[in-house]
Amino acid sequence: MSEEIIQVVSRKNGEIVSKKIKAAPYEFTIATRAKWEMIISDEDVEIRAGEYKKIGIREFILHPDTIAIPCAFTYHAVASVLKVVAKEGATPVDQERTVKYAHIIGQESGMIRSGDILGIFNVFPIMFTREAMNPVEIK
Repeated sequence: MSEEIIQVVSRKNGEIVSKKIKAAPYEFTIATRAKWEMIISDEDVEIRAGEYKKIGIREFILHPDTIAIPCAFTYHAVASVLKVVAKEGATPVDQERTVKYAHIIGQESGMIRSGDILGIFNVFPIMFTREAMNPVEIK
């Protein structure tokens, strides 16, 4: 296992936080059963074609030892979800994450309304196939 020292840069309470971490790649097995998690707008937003925005979504929890794989299909007529953001910032997969925001891009100009479905995550349980090194913060 090749350990590396990496820099994790994320936001916590609106501030940019940077941490040096000793980490290593690991292997995992993904389950064949998944949960369908909807990404639903929590605000009214106007967007233009090609515009990139961060918007509030209805919170949902990603439980420890799960990964979320976005569904490839478009669910909204004017925007696509690129990424989501956990309130906790960059969080290891073995910890709970609260998803609160989505980064979207406008496919066309138009309105997104609170309650609109923006996308879907397929949430799969995982199991580590080898002993994984816990990331260690270097002070």
